[in-house]
Amino acid sequence: MLIFVHIWKALGYNCILYYATICGIDHSLYEAAAVDGANRWQRIRNVTLPCLRSTVIILVLMNLGNIFRSDFGLFYQVPMNSGALLETTNTIDTYVYRGLMQTNNIGMSSAAGVYQSVVGCILVLTANLIVRRIDGESSLF
Repeated sequence: MLIFVHIWKALGYNCILYYATICGIDHSLYEAAAVDGANRWQRIRNVTLPCLRSTVIILVLMNLGNIFRSDFGLFYQVPMNSGALLETTNTIDTYVYRGLMQTNNIGMSSAAGVYQSVVGCILVLTANLIVRRIDGESSLF
């Protein structure tokens, strides 16, 4: 249920990003493909998808840094600290919040937050290095 809610929440934003990218594709590419005899599916496969590739790569790289982050409102507010769901919905973000609010352990909460950020940064830098070696123009930097 939580996975479905998260996908539904992010679907609109991602649709707008991909739609903006598709609107930015030069129409002469589609016209040239039509003149060459490409049908609708061939134009999608040979024009639209290659033009979307850099957007997809950038969005994956940016979301890779958030792989250890959870939607705090979804994982904390929906189950409302229920005993039966606590083990399932206990993520690093909710762990840090519970550490601050219930046990008042600032050091442990800070260490967990720093760990989460450092691992996310390392993942983004490593994935960007791999993308840069494969296709230099699609990398973040």
